[in-house]
Amino acid sequence: MKPIKFRYRNKVIFTVLFSCLLCFSCEKDLDLEPKNNLSSSLFFKTEDDFKLWANQYYTSLPAFLWGRDDWSDITYQPGGNIISRGQHLAPDRAGIWTDSYTNIRNQNFLLQEAETAPDEIREAIKVYVAEAKFFRAFTYFNMLRQYGGVPIVEGVLDLQSEELFAPRNSRAELTDFILNDLDEAAVDLPLQSELGGGDLGRVTRGAALAFKSRVALFAGTWAKYHNTGQDVNDLLGQAASAANQVIAMEGSEYELFDERISMGDESFRYLFILEKVQSNPGNFGKGSQREFILTARYDNEFRSHTERPESVLGTNPTKKYMDLVLCADGLPIDRSPLFMGHNSPTDEYTDRDPRMVNNLMVPFERYYSSAQEVWTRDWSNPDDPNRGFFYEVEFGLRTATGYVPTKFLSENVQPLGFNWPVIRYAEVLLNYAEAVYERDGAISDADLDLSINKLRDRVGMPSLHNAFVSANGLTMQEEIRRERTVELFLEGFRYDDLRRWKTAEFELPQAVKGVKYTGTEYETDPRWADFAPVVDVDGFIVVEEAGVRTFDPVKHYLFALPRAEIAQNPALEQNPGWE
Repeated sequence: MKPIKFRYRNKVIFTVLFSCLLCFSCEKDLDLEPKNNLSSSLFFKTEDDFKLWANQYYTSLPAFLWGRDDWSDITYQPGGNIISRGQHLAPDRAGIWTDSYTNIRNQNFLLQEAETAPDEIREAIKVYVAEAKFFRAFTYFNMLRQYGGVPIVEGVLDLQSEELFAPRNSRAELTDFILNDLDEAAVDLPLQSELGGGDLGRVTRGAALAFKSRVALFAGTWAKYHNTGQDVNDLLGQAASAANQVIAMEGSEYELFDERISMGDESFRYLFILEKVQSNPGNFGKGSQREFILTARYDNEFRSHTERPESVLGTNPTKKYMDLVLCADGLPIDRSPLFMGHNSPTDEYTDRDPRMVNNLMVPFERYYSSAQEVWTRDWSNPDDPNRGFFYEVEFGLRTATGYVPTKFLSENVQPLGFNWPVIRYAEVLLNYAEAVYERDGAISDADLDLSINKLRDRVGMPSLHNAFVSANGLTMQEEIRRERTVELFLEGFRYDDLRRWKTAEFELPQAVKGVKYTGTEYETDPRWADFAPVVDVDGFIVVEEAGVRTFDPVKHYLFALPRAEIAQNPALEQNPGWE
């Protein structure tokens, strides 16, 4: 028999967590009362026991993922990123592997205990069984997008479990397992409107369906473009169906946040920084929006944070992103007569999709930030000229590319309490449009109106219709993908999108560029006299040459399994191209 080493996957948990750090809402929505010294022989006897155990799952929800876009081509971290450069190596150990199987064990533990729960609570605990299945699906999807197939563990293992040395399940098997968990979870999860009091913030039926649309779209497009042999139409059909079920809840459960009457075009930007204290001109709080389907919840007092896209040498948008944003007439910059060019630092922001100026700072405009108190907004005197800062395009300090994000940039003094949108309704609309198009090779105007055009209407952009695409020599696939990239900017989707579309091998090895320098004010204005950037033949700043960026299609579409895991379980096969 092979020696068994003491590892995270075979630890036997004898006591429950001493306390659960839960996901707060602005009204202390979840009950976080500590429970100490609870023996497993006495636990799982009441509905509250199951609820307490399920509470811990919420701490695993991801948040503040704008840095993940640095792995792609639409943002750049000064100094570079080894993943976007293709310079990452096979690790000895990886937190995503270790943490995922720890979480899966905790999810399986509740499912195991539910099977022997007292008869009188069986009905009541169905919701927590559903939560465990949702979070198990969530955890396994993180593994799927990282590694492809991994071992599926359905029970609680001990030191003698043969599964400790099991081989990897296939991508198809893991995908089916995830989708099945979500289907089963959706049956017993409540609607958002059915939650109240301390249950606000818990997983809902809408979250399970919305997440299923994400998983099935990812799996279906990966299967289509990577030729995995899976049933592409079935997967994309599941994605469209799940998304459509959420769309059917519009009005009763979810809706896009649109407060332009009170806040003008800035309504879109303020959506992402709603807090329980005033954080916008209309004084809308978290409860005023129903776009976020599932959030990692924070609170100014009880679970605060200091996270924001760093305004000093932090994540910088790139020329690639700027060029993707449409002009106000719905046409790309190379086809629109509205595009002003690059001679002035503000030209390329003129007559563009309003999401551009909601996502990025416009040169020489005033902005607010929680980075220091003098930069925050005084809501008793919101136009105080002594507060805030001007975006002066400070190369080498505030930006490397010439672009700076403002999305997720709170105007309040720290500590901050805005939530992170793990799943929002806008993504579901995008999932629906893409799934339908990729399945059918076409999408009707009615389906565009049901999905993408709601996002365009929200910001005052022209609708997307087939006749418009045809008349202007566009492609529907490119426009759907463009809409996704612009809408979900800084939410951590782009890298996975490039991989599932199998375009990463073409997009990522390109040079990373910034603003145009040669022949513009940047070259002639004394404010930038000491700035001497590397530029390309067209005069655009090059912050990272193509020569240092690689993407090997044999290996880089998947990450390497941790080498220590393979050493302890030789049945685990390494992903192609990795040693």
